[in-house]
Amino acid sequence: MRIIDKNNDFYDYLQNVYRDDSVTFDRTDSFVLTKEEICDYMPCCDELIGNKWCFCLLQVCNRFWLFLIEVTKSIKEYDTPTDYTAELLDTWNDYSKQRVLCNLGLIRFDWWEIGRYFRRGKGFANYDYDKTKFHEKSSILVDAINTKNFEVYRSINCHTIFLDGWRADEEHRKIEKHIPLLKASGFAGCIDPLDIYLSFEEYFSLEKTASERIESVGLTDKEKIENHGFDTKISFRGKQRGG
Repeated sequence: MRIIDKNNDFYDYLQNVYRDDSVTFDRTDSFVLTKEEICDYMPCCDELIGNKWCFCLLQVCNRFWLFLIEVTKSIKEYDTPTDYTAELLDTWNDYSKQRVLCNLGLIRFDWWEIGRYFRRGKGFANYDYDKTKFHEKSSILVDAINTKNFEVYRSINCHTIFLDGWRADEEHRKIEKHIPLLKASGFAGCIDPLDIYLSFEEYFSLEKTASERIESVGLTDKEKIENHGFDTKISFRGKQRGG
């Protein structure tokens, strides 16, 4: 796969390892996603699980990555996150879902329903969650995603650049980018570069296959019949009356 982009990401080197110019990824619509920007998308700490955890979901083609985000630094006066660590909880393929080029978002589950699986102790009123159980019981979260029992409350697929640093309402004064580059996001170290590279390549391969036509456009009925291997004079001759 050949990548066209003035920016680069952590998996780009693989285009020189697995060179295939038959597939092109025009990634000029990209932007570098930073940890600071992700913190801006996150809710206040008192809205996080255990006041410090939340989840992030990445989809490329039909492959998914589920991350656990743990806030490590915040502005106490405003209770807003300023830094975090990211860990991979699980990754899987689901071809029953609609394929997409790239979707990234902060998600939340019905914690009233599944929160009991991740508590440190027992009891209805125990809200002391155990981080190790996020890994041990990640299949519960994956099942919730596969059955659409979750919601995306912050989509991180659009980045607005204001020209000349001037924020204005005129549409021609701003540019929107839609493909996040993850090298500065804290997620790159959790993702196998080959996995995401092959997922992008698979997306374009499947899109190319889906766009290919079985028949040429503008053919007459006679030409369509001949293209399918039939002879219009013999194969479709009417029944002859007995002599």
